[in-house]
Amino acid sequence: MIKKLRITLAASALVASTVLVGPAAFAETVTAGGASYTLALQTACTAAYKDHTVTYANLGSGTGKTNYRAGTLDFAGSDSLYGATEAKPKNFTYIPILGGPIAMIYNVPGVTRLNLTPAVISGIYTGKITKWNDAAIKADNKTANLPDQTIVPVYRSDNSGTTNNFANFMFQTVDKKWVANDSFATSIKGVGGLAANAIGGNRSTGVVTSVKTTGYSIGYVDLGDAVKNSLPAAHVRNGSGQFVAPSVATAAKFISAQTIKPTTGQVLFDYNKKVPGAYSMSLVSYGIAPTKNGTSKGDAARDYLTYFVTECAPSKAAAEYFVALSGPILETAKKLLAKID
Repeated sequence: MIKKLRITLAASALVASTVLVGPAAFAETVTAGGASYTLALQTACTAAYKDHTVTYANLGSGTGKTNYRAGTLDFAGSDSLYGATEAKPKNFTYIPILGGPIAMIYNVPGVTRLNLTPAVISGIYTGKITKWNDAAIKADNKTANLPDQTIVPVYRSDNSGTTNNFANFMFQTVDKKWVANDSFATSIKGVGGLAANAIGGNRSTGVVTSVKTTGYSIGYVDLGDAVKNSLPAAHVRNGSGQFVAPSVATAAKFISAQTIKPTTGQVLFDYNKKVPGAYSMSLVSYGIAPTKNGTSKGDAARDYLTYFVTECAPSKAAAEYFVALSGPILETAKKLLAKID
């Protein structure tokens, strides 16, 4: 009788524990890729995240958007949105996930401090300013030892969201003939096209390599790539007329002053906005993920991106020279994350 009672109690306990705990959660494998701008933090976050297996490929924003639309990625990372006339996937949402500065890196021996206006940067890339000792550069760098050397501009040769934001910055601050586009050749066509000696670099790594190995060159990348490769970054003039260096703090100050569309998640940058002490050549990167998908892949993508935005970025972004989102942008991001399915 006692033996039967023990067996009955053990069986009851097993049933109870199964009901309370439930079956073990199913771990998904999530395939993602896109923006090379955010690669360093995506690498850190996918390694730290344990609930599902997430891989993030360094493809560039343009390829990330294309591959997501084709259905080969479970979610994409992009520093730009789909264009107005570009084919878009069905049932998706943008989620702002991260911010940061676009650093103007340069390789000019002996020059440790460089001030650049948006107009000068535009002139360099269009070939209208060709020498480092050009009067337009000297005017804002009176104590710098600027050499009589030809400037070699380096640009992103792949379809890049960083290029899109760079071109939008030029469009707003310099010339309305610039076009915000992932393709640099398309972006610069209206203002005269690329300088004849410009060099294309594939993804951020390609731009860094070209600047490091080419004397008297200049390029644009995320700040982390600049710091990790010991490349100096120019101080860029902001809407308040100040020359400001790119940093987590100065970019955060500018990003926090921007507005966001609550329904689409698009951050509307006003690059002429007067924000004292802020680095205005900054961007926000997005996740592109499914809605109305109803699959475990969608659930896993939502879980990872939520972890990225609310846990990983706040703890790890600054160390990788990025800006964790805050304020209204973060609150909108959380609401959009809930739409992923």
